[in-house]
Amino acid sequence: MNKLAKSLLLILFLAAVSCDPDMVYDQYIHIENGQWGWVDAREFKVEITDTTSLHNIYLQVRHTVEYPLSNLYMFVHVKGPTGQLLKDTVNLILAAPDGNWTGRGSGNLRELQLLYRKQTQFSTPGVYTFTLEQGMRNPELPVTDLGVRIERTNP
Repeated sequence: MNKLAKSLLLILFLAAVSCDPDMVYDQYIHIENGQWGWVDAREFKVEITDTTSLHNIYLQVRHTVEYPLSNLYMFVHVKGPTGQLLKDTVNLILAAPDGNWTGRGSGNLRELQLLYRKQTQFSTPGVYTFTLEQGMRNPELPVTDLGVRIERTNP
C-alpha cells in the first residue's frame, strides 16, 4: 500500500473515532513548566444541555515519571448554573505498591483517567464549572496536564 493510501486510511480512521456522539466534553489544560502548585487551581467550564441522559464524569491527569509519590489527592469543586456547589476530595492512585505506574503512556509521560461520577444526571441546563486543586503537601508536583471528560452513558 502506498503512502497516499495509508495516509487516507489514517485520516478516515481518525475522523470516525473523533465523531463520538456520546462525548459531551473532553478537554485538557496544560500546566506551565510541568509543575502543579498547591495554590494553582484549574477551571473547566462545561455547557450542559441534556438533563435527561445519564453521564459518566472522568478526571484525567498527565504526569512525568519523576512524580515522587504513588498517589495524588485532588480537591474537586463543581459549581452548577444555579450556584449550587459540590465539594469532593479524590485520591488518584498513580502507582501500584510494586512501583509500576497505573496509567498508560510511554517515555517520560503517564496518563491516568479516574471515573469520578458514574451515571450522573445533571438537573439543570447551563454552565457547570469544575475546579481542580492539588491536595498534597508538596508545593509543586510534576503534573503536566489536567483534564475533565464527560460522556453520555446507558443505564
